[in-house]
Amino acid sequence: MASIETTNVGKAVAARVGSNIREVRTKLSLTQAQLASPEFSISYISAIERGKIRPSLKALSILAKRLDVPLTFLLEGSPGGAAEARAVGYSPADSGPDQRIDVELLQASVLLQQHVYSRASELLAPILAERITTDQAYQLFLLRGQIHLGLGEYQEAVVDLRAAVSQGENMGDVEYAERARNLLGKAYFSLYNYTLALENHIRCASALESNLINDPVFALDVYSNVASDFFRHGDLERAISYYHKAIATLDSMKRDSKSFAEKYMEIGQQYKNAGKILMAREYIMRSLAIYEMRDEQRVVGLTHQRLGKALEKQNDLDGAEREYRQAITIEEELEDDVTASLCHTSLAELLVKRGKGAAAEQEAQAALASAKRSGDAQTLGHALIALAQLRHNSKDYAGADELFSEALTLLDESNAHELAGVAYSRYASLLEQRGEVQRSLTAFKKAYQHQLQGNRGEME
Repeated sequence: MASIETTNVGKAVAARVGSNIREVRTKLSLTQAQLASPEFSISYISAIERGKIRPSLKALSILAKRLDVPLTFLLEGSPGGAAEARAVGYSPADSGPDQRIDVELLQASVLLQQHVYSRASELLAPILAERITTDQAYQLFLLRGQIHLGLGEYQEAVVDLRAAVSQGENMGDVEYAERARNLLGKAYFSLYNYTLALENHIRCASALESNLINDPVFALDVYSNVASDFFRHGDLERAISYYHKAIATLDSMKRDSKSFAEKYMEIGQQYKNAGKILMAREYIMRSLAIYEMRDEQRVVGLTHQRLGKALEKQNDLDGAEREYRQAITIEEELEDDVTASLCHTSLAELLVKRGKGAAAEQEAQAALASAKRSGDAQTLGHALIALAQLRHNSKDYAGADELFSEALTLLDESNAHELAGVAYSRYASLLEQRGEVQRSLTAFKKAYQHQLQGNRGEME
């Protein structure tokens, strides 16, 4: 007796099976080639749909999984049943989404980014698509497909990503469908089926070019994928054209994290204005995460700078220099000109102590350049004072006075009383060393006035 894997369906139901397969396939906008690959030929699928071949139950099982319908539907479903297909899950309006599921889907997304695919899969395994909202079910299918892609399980990825495409279409959401289709194309590409990869990616590109989706980040990925598909087809001219198109989508952007955070916020606002709240939330969360990461890195940089100050007070000048340089590296990577200028200034002052005049000059100039880019008056004033100190040490008193004057004017106008008080006090000491007693007294008076104003501000 034949096993269930090899038993053919009865002749009486072959025509119904073929009709049901054709109906579901066309509903999902799948070609016979897409349904067939890689186990079956197009002619085999065509013959099944015309009722000319009685497929094995094993073959039907594979086809049912790809079409995301129960095997029993293919065997027993009546023509027209597929037309009633709807998105899996319930409407969020029915009783509200389960926030625990949202958290688990979000956790799985993070694990996916960390390439911890097995843990992400375990987290999603207990979730049943029929018991969550339609949006959550879409995310579930999409995540499962991405996990399979990460694990190199490309045929399994095809099944889940087709389900995600179907879910998006049944929800009437073009963007959901095309985002899943883009990944589906990647799965086919990994299966060396460059024809189906191109078919899916071209559909995504058409949606972008028809302005059904206005997302430059998504466009970058799609156009790059289309280009790779054409490259594999040996069509280098069109491959190059799409690679250029991919680069052009974000060509105006700088490639630092702050620029991406700004772009994500802009895209999120566009989705919000269009009423696509879930997509808006996704991009705004991306933007927020980058800004929070930048803030945390900035604190790390400032901590190195403050540790340098503490070590400098203990006369551990080697340790202090190491910390200042570490702080500079972090803040410059963040392109935080205000904090970078502060760190360069600290290092310049330390190098003056160590008698490294040329290196100190280099750091002071770097501090000044960062301060000018920042446009912050207090930061610029602080940097000018460090440079003025160097001019004074080299006996260029005219140059020192000019820089001190510029710095102190900036600090006076910005009401930076504490910083101005320290600056006037330092300048007064230098003037005293030069024997310019009257100017020194004037500077000390200004330092005292700023100290009083600073104390009054604290009391208020």
